[in-house]
Amino acid sequence: MTADLGTAESEDALPRIRPDFALRPGRFDPRALLVVWFIRKSAYWLLFGGLIGLAVSHHERSTKVDWTDPGGVVAELLSPGAGIVLSVVARVGGALAGLALAYPLTREYEVNLSPRTNFGSGIGKFFDRMHVARAYRSLRWTHHVRQEATGRLGPNASRRVAKIDPIMDIANISTAVLAVVVPVALRV
Repeated sequence: MTADLGTAESEDALPRIRPDFALRPGRFDPRALLVVWFIRKSAYWLLFGGLIGLAVSHHERSTKVDWTDPGGVVAELLSPGAGIVLSVVARVGGALAGLALAYPLTREYEVNLSPRTNFGSGIGKFFDRMHVARAYRSLRWTHHVRQEATGRLGPNASRRVAKIDPIMDIANISTAVLAVVVPVALRV
């Protein structure tokens, strides 16, 4: 007997992923997820903006930062290459924050497995949870879960947040194009 996986009536059909299961109840988790998503997504325009800044100011300069002088730190943060560093910070920070936000889901939806009894079972249990948390983090980055999170914020906030995503897409694509065009134009 073959099952039609396209219909919900089929006994052998795979269960569908429910985006609402990837979010904790309340408004904090959806709001935090969207904030982390937009920080993570801003890494692209920061990277390409930093590359454009480096192309425009291609002169040699010192990259040493005097951490004891607040003015020196601010000057380096405003330097042309700072966008590259900030993009890495946004990407890595977003990944870690996303993992921290997804970790509580591993405790809420604990799988009923037999307990680990081998040597190192405590650390093994932690690493198992981290693997599941990374899977939840990846699921939470999907469009459908973000759409569910946006819906939980209410109609006014939902409309505002829905406008941010395409604006960031335009910013990312335009800075990527400029990151190619500007260095070529400066060589001519």
